[in-house]
Amino acid sequence: MNMLLRFFIMYGLLQQQLKRQSLSERLSIETLSAPVSGRYRVLPHDMGFRDHLPNYRYLSFIELNVTRWLIACCHQKGIKTLDWVIAMQEMVYLKEIKFLDKMTLNSQLVGWDKKYVYFEHRFFVKDQLMSVGMSKFVLMDKKGKCTPDILDMTGEQLTDVITTWNEHQVAVKSAKSPTATETV
Repeated sequence: MNMLLRFFIMYGLLQQQLKRQSLSERLSIETLSAPVSGRYRVLPHDMGFRDHLPNYRYLSFIELNVTRWLIACCHQKGIKTLDWVIAMQEMVYLKEIKFLDKMTLNSQLVGWDKKYVYFEHRFFVKDQLMSVGMSKFVLMDKKGKCTPDILDMTGEQLTDVITTWNEHQVAVKSAKSPTATETV
């Protein structure tokens, strides 16, 4: 429930801010890759049974930041509605985020290809890096999947990390599962 409340507050504040900005015909790389920062307090309903922020809540905070980025980009392009669906996500947890910690999440577009958009996410408590994540998602409109060029991301812009990550995904998807008679 709290994430839904956070979403509507974020959405309302963002709409007010965007009303003061003008529309542009083309989004620049600087605009697209500008970091999106969200500040959150870890509240009781965010907690897991082991007294720290559970992995599924990290993904909820990421959704807030990516949605904020997408709303801002759509507004600047004059696009009414555009959604996104996660295709792959990975997190590396360095330290636990505890109850009532003030957390900052910085999300940044780091690349795209002809189908997907890639983000990096960094979670901080005070100035200490707590976790790092990557997400890969596809853009959607009412008709279905959209290519990233709808937001002026033409061609491909991939880093070594993204390329390696995609290769790993292909290897995982093509890996043969052991049968009951095989020993793992």
